Amino acid sequence: MDARVSRREFLRIAGAGAAGLAFAASAGADAWSPAPEYVFAIIADPHLREDREGEPTGVQKFQALLARLDGLATRPEFALIPGDIHPEKLEPLLPQIDLPLHVVAGNHESVAHRAQLRAMLPDDFGERDFYALARGDDLFVALCTAIPGDHVGHFQSQFITPQLGQLAWLEELLSRRGDFRHVFVQGHVPPGPGAVSGTMFLAHNDALWFEALVRQTAPTGLFFGHRHTQADFEFGGVPLYGVRSCNWNSGGQPRGGLLVAVFADGFEAQFLPTGA
Repeated sequence: MDARVSRREFLRIAGAGAAGLAFAASAGADAWSPAPEYVFAIIADPHLREDREGEPTGVQKFQALLARLDGLATRPEFALIPGDIHPEKLEPLLPQIDLPLHVVAGNHESVAHRAQLRAMLPDDFGERDFYALARGDDLFVALCTAIPGDHVGHFQSQFITPQLGQLAWLEELLSRRGDFRHVFVQGHVPPGPGAVSGTMFLAHNDALWFEALVRQTAPTGLFFGHRHTQADFEFGGVPLYGVRSCNWNSGGQPRGGLLVAVFADGFEAQFLPTGA
């Protein structure tokens, strides 16, 4: 059987709950067959300044996951960090990190933090809080779906730079879907299943608009953080992964990150627990 899971199989597994696709191969993480073209990692919600009593610090947990990634047989080329970073803690660590990081802001990032992220990674952000990068024929889209202090997600706000424009930018970008083999999208606050409204999801109208765009343009995969739990489902006909945090998760779920192996005909995702 092909190493990739079909969209229909994704729905069946994701609907099964805790044994979802993102965790199906966690026991043998990095056991790819056949060999992928490349691998990237997703490190969600590091909350670097958040230390919990009796546990390693937020920074130590983040460093433990980086060390685990560095020791893999197939080392990721880069990592996506979909928000709630605490950049004042990340910036001093950057000289020690060999793995390229591509980040977006979460609801824990203030306006000043967002400016700090843009200054830290100017080649990614430029003057905006959202951007896109190409890797060969594949496109990586980094959305800003979070504003400071609000668990509900937004595409436009006085706290997003620029305040208006992300919707038109994303619509134009995805209108060129045929120029790219794969399109992977990351963001912090996710849409809910079926664009349902809720205090941990994109605002309802934003989610409805995004669902229609996803259905029309068919990105390869969507990756979000924010909820500190595994939450995988189909959105607009496309697999969406809600990635666990590397700092803390609901219900005692393990900390870790997501490995994504890219193939010519799709991708495969595996959960990588840090054990730290």
